[in-house]
Amino acid sequence: MPRPIIGVTSYGWDGRGRLFVPGDYLTAVRLAGGIPVVLVADGPPPEEVLARVDGIILVGGGDVDPARYGAAPHETVSGIDPGRDAFELALARIAIERRIPLLGICRGAQVMNVALGGDLVQHVPEVYGDAVPHTPHDPSGPRAVHPVSVAPGSRLHQIFQSERVMVRSRHHQAVGRPAPGLNVVAHAEDGVIEAVEWSDPAHPFAIGVQWHPEDGIEHDPVQQRLFQALVQVAGQRTE
Repeated sequence: MPRPIIGVTSYGWDGRGRLFVPGDYLTAVRLAGGIPVVLVADGPPPEEVLARVDGIILVGGGDVDPARYGAAPHETVSGIDPGRDAFELALARIAIERRIPLLGICRGAQVMNVALGGDLVQHVPEVYGDAVPHTPHDPSGPRAVHPVSVAPGSRLHQIFQSERVMVRSRHHQAVGRPAPGLNVVAHAEDGVIEAVEWSDPAHPFAIGVQWHPEDGIEHDPVQQRLFQALVQVAGQRTE
């Protein structure tokens, strides 16, 4: 059986014509048995991309433009990329419509929520305080580590087989009002929404997680399960 092709979005181009996407995302797909293909916002249109891949990963990065969910920007908002926003929001909507396996990571989970009609918490510390370290104290250091509670009966619980999972985080925004049809299936101890799932049982896989499961993936068999689940479902499209 052919290995499934997983489209992985990218952070975009730097000023020297180089495309940036952290290698851990690609390693995670490869370890799970898929073929990672990097996607660019200024490449083929989303409809054509989704006709050629078996699954999609929306990766982390800068903030989604608050105008996309009808809000004025908080002073901490940064890294807005209009082209990337347009591309990824369309990818998320079409992947839901066409029932294409979809995994959103950090910004990617937020993109899923905005694409489907939800909004975001623009600065987590302002709403939830700083009891849980969602961002490392040293911006250049390793990601913050904290537990999340996973809802029993959710797809995420089926994957992890646990109601408590340790995760690595680096974010200052989060899902605010969940979009219609998105179920909240994980929280941090401070109440921050940590994971959402599309509620339609006919969709094979549509999960967004606020943490970074790809971080240290080669040595984290628990988080590997998330990518394995995505690739397994995507592989059914190649049969």
